[in-house]
Amino acid sequence: MNKTKMTLAVTGGVIGLLVLVMGYLVWGAYSAKTVALEGGEVGDEMVDGLETVLDRARSLSTLSKSHPVYPCAASLKAIESNQTVVADWRGEAAKLAARGDRVFPKTTPAAFKTFIVADAKRLAALPGAVGGALVKPGFAFGPFKDYIAEGKMPAEAQLAELQRQWDDVATLTEMLAGCGIAELVDVQFKVAEQNGEEASRDAGRGRKARGNSKKKGAKVAEEKQPIAHTYVVSFNAKPSAFVKAMNALETSERFVTVESFTFSRAKDVVAEALGGDEKKQEAVFVGRRGRRGRRGGSDPAAAVEAAAEAAEKGGIVTDPLLDAPLQVTMTATVHDFRSLEEEKEEQK
Repeated sequence: MNKTKMTLAVTGGVIGLLVLVMGYLVWGAYSAKTVALEGGEVGDEMVDGLETVLDRARSLSTLSKSHPVYPCAASLKAIESNQTVVADWRGEAAKLAARGDRVFPKTTPAAFKTFIVADAKRLAALPGAVGGALVKPGFAFGPFKDYIAEGKMPAEAQLAELQRQWDDVATLTEMLAGCGIAELVDVQFKVAEQNGEEASRDAGRGRKARGNSKKKGAKVAEEKQPIAHTYVVSFNAKPSAFVKAMNALETSERFVTVESFTFSRAKDVVAEALGGDEKKQEAVFVGRRGRRGRRGGSDPAAAVEAAAEAAEKGGIVTDPLLDAPLQVTMTATVHDFRSLEEEKEEQK
């Protein structure tokens, strides 16, 4: 191959490569234009094109049944008015929810211990069905047993929380006693569980907020979060007292939410009257009798049916008022929105 042919071959190859590059660029520009106009997939995401966005803008800017709010001065004024109404409603709702908030003066471990020992005696003497009292002798209100019955002194760092928790326990006890429950059996704290992902997400939001405030150079006051403590309360109560207690908790001035409850009876009076225990004993007897007993000709099932028929003919009558109280286990949360703390700070 001479020089001329070699030059022509190289020139043709370069021209071909340039044509391929230009074709790729033209195709890329055409594809980008198509995506920009009609929408499509960009990377791993689907994006709306200009035509889609314009259609949406036209639909939003046209007054219709599907879009009754037209973007005009009157609509903006109506939106601002609605925002004011919603803000006022939220303010009133917050005041209503926080009407039962409590604030506690500073105290010392010794003074707090003396107070709860005396207050525990007062609560234990509330009317109930345990010899006229609400609790059995020696009842020490669950987690406060260390301070009431065992002589331990609370840590000073925990006083603020213990004051609030004791007030919650006293409030729940007084409300239940006022509704006529028979006996307060137990009170325990329930520690709120937080998912690990939620905790890390909350921490991330806190770091981000702190970073933004530093960038802006402004001191942003952190909004006070409500305080909530959850308790598991066990008590015995007649059905009427139980219903009254649920209604009282839900409508109390203190913001209390009943998370869940279960109840059971110590015994089924109707089943016993129909021979429930006799059936169990007969079943045990039949199980022990074995094959030889079955050959004797007696039919236990027929005997049980006969006993039930006899009971029906005898006209069994039970009095619900004489039944044993329900055994109730209730989980309730007492909320405090710290409104009184804000008022105290404003007065300073």
